[in-house]
Amino acid sequence: MQVVGEVLKTLMPELTLVSELGRYTCNGCGNEVVTIEMPVLGGPNKGKIIQKKRGCVCWENEQAREAKRLQQIGKIKHMVDKFSTINPDLANASFENYETSNHNLRAALKESMEYANNFSLDKPQNLLFAGLYGLGKSHLAYSICKAVQAQNMIAVFVSVPKLLTIIKSTYNSSSGFTEAELLDTLSTVDLLALDDIGAEKAKKDKHGNEDAETWANEKLFEIIDGRSGRHTIYTTNLSSDELRARVGQRNFSRMMMNTKPLKFEGDDYRIKNKRF
Repeated sequence: MQVVGEVLKTLMPELTLVSELGRYTCNGCGNEVVTIEMPVLGGPNKGKIIQKKRGCVCWENEQAREAKRLQQIGKIKHMVDKFSTINPDLANASFENYETSNHNLRAALKESMEYANNFSLDKPQNLLFAGLYGLGKSHLAYSICKAVQAQNMIAVFVSVPKLLTIIKSTYNSSSGFTEAELLDTLSTVDLLALDDIGAEKAKKDKHGNEDAETWANEKLFEIIDGRSGRHTIYTTNLSSDELRARVGQRNFSRMMMNTKPLKFEGDDYRIKNKRF
């Protein structure tokens, strides 16, 4: 009885033309890879000599990483969407509908669009939008997040006061996820926009005194410190001195590392031309 290999060679003599060109260890997966040369067995390119690699599992690993990334996106969505972190007036925010009433705001829009267009995981850069209410700081921060998401990246926009509420909710056994899981997730997303930082209320100690190292500041430090080497956007209504006093010197120092501040100036568009 002929073995299967001999039968195949009789039926498909092209198989005898398969030859090994070399072997090497893949730097990606660590497997031994065999490079072979063989003819195409059918179709319009039948007989054409091609090269193939056998043993490398980098493609499978890449698919596994993509599946893990999609799982992470779902996890983040579940965690953040459990609370309403996007105000209705921000839902449709975009670069196109941002109101620019002066040169300062037009410059902020240009800077934001360039940030989104040049977004690269290899070149992390932070932004800090500072200024009074109603100048569109949150609008531009959310627009950047949407633009980055359109690039198949993971971007999360969250109000800091509401984020602290989410963290507190994890202390409840019915939360569905732990504080550690939430903080770890926020520390690894491609872009995190922390909106309205400094608006959180300081927690008083048991003697009724304001403590510079409050619970809120400690949680902020964990998040900001975990974001080192990744893109983060901050928005605040406070001046630099006010923000430093509110979040503490340690948090402020971390926030300003590799961060470009933009001062928003102008009239509050929410109450513009509204008199009573």
